[in-house]
Amino acid sequence: MQNILLLCYNFYDNMGGISGFLTNFPPFINMLVSFFEKFPVKLTFPVENMVSLVSYRPPRTGRHLQRYDQRGFRLVVGCIPYRYKKTNEINSSDETIEVLVISAQNGKGMLFPKGGWEYDESMEEAAIRETLEEAGVVGNIECKLGKWSYESKRQSTLHEGHMFPMLVKQELNFWPEKNIRTREWVTISKAKEECPHLWMREALEELVSRQQPRAKEGEADRTTSK
Repeated sequence: MQNILLLCYNFYDNMGGISGFLTNFPPFINMLVSFFEKFPVKLTFPVENMVSLVSYRPPRTGRHLQRYDQRGFRLVVGCIPYRYKKTNEINSSDETIEVLVISAQNGKGMLFPKGGWEYDESMEEAAIRETLEEAGVVGNIECKLGKWSYESKRQSTLHEGHMFPMLVKQELNFWPEKNIRTREWVTISKAKEECPHLWMREALEELVSRQQPRAKEGEADRTTSK
């Protein structure tokens, strides 16, 4: 087991950090599965659970690497994780996708994963990291939805938030903030109701507007196939 843990950590370091590791995570899982299949002893837990548990570093703490703009605004980045519904009865972009929301630390309302953008990472890397730490999902990050200036009610500080869409490809069973947050797939309308922040709802509206052309293309394809 010690050799397996060392293999996981070496793989992480050789992949160039979190972004490279996440990109190569599925092939690595397949490699581990093939490795364990060679042994006659049957494992009592899924390989995926073991790898997700040991391969990710703990959530970052402190703000010594935190980025601020020239106005003194704290720069925050995050993702709206989404997935396509598996149904043939789709009438609008609101029904085409579901989004993943997480519970706030104070227990008031549901949020999208986000956190501070730090100096040793790109904006996209920070968004991927925060989404992994808080929501336990990985996927394809897409073009930024926009930026919003807002005041943090909890800390009474000014922030500039940058949000990205993420098409989720994998949900992990273990992630750094599993014990302090819950996650839930919800409809667009429910997300709008439960999200307490106007700027996050505006980011969600931008995601929906991007989905409208795709919904029309899907409707055209279904009409043609009849």
